[in-house]
Amino acid sequence: MAEPDFIVPPPGLIPAAPEQPARPERTDPDRTVRAVPARVLPTFAPPTGPVAPRAPLPPLPPGPPSAAVPAAPPVRVDAPTPTPQPGAWRLRTADGLEVLLLRPVVLGRDPVADAGRPGAATIRLVDPARSVSKTHALVEVVDERVTVTDLHSTNGSRVLTPAGDEVELDPGLAFGVVGGSTILLGEFAVTLDRAPLNSV
Repeated sequence: MAEPDFIVPPPGLIPAAPEQPARPERTDPDRTVRAVPARVLPTFAPPTGPVAPRAPLPPLPPGPPSAAVPAAPPVRVDAPTPTPQPGAWRLRTADGLEVLLLRPVVLGRDPVADAGRPGAATIRLVDPARSVSKTHALVEVVDERVTVTDLHSTNGSRVLTPAGDEVELDPGLAFGVVGGSTILLGEFAVTLDRAPLNSV
């Protein structure tokens, strides 16, 4: 032993390392993945000064008043004639429809003009219950007398007189109606009266 703390093995005890064969040169592209240095992103520093207050939003416009909206004026449908007369007969419905009987009218949900009266006006009635037929009744003034003719409707027609009598109309036959009467087309009510003198 040459040194007290180091043991030297005798010669031939440890075989020599084999020679490494020469490595051929690489012809393929280098595929080594190399770590790239990480990008340093800019940092955001919050403002240090006082923040200006936001401007208040403009107030909302006032909503509609809570009171009941007044009813719309009644819709008036004139049955035109070359010589209108004051105080004409008129028909009125609960939903505001007003029809002046200045010529014959055909009433219904989707009425078709009467072939026997080509000059008649067709008046469409809005009946949610659908008790009115598409072409239900003909109303006309003959010699200052109002007559109603049921045009073979599904639910029929009736007349309630001012005295409280109820008359069932025969289909196809004209029936005289007096002022103040209510004509029931199925369950749809139409009132007959005289229009004011200044309404025509």
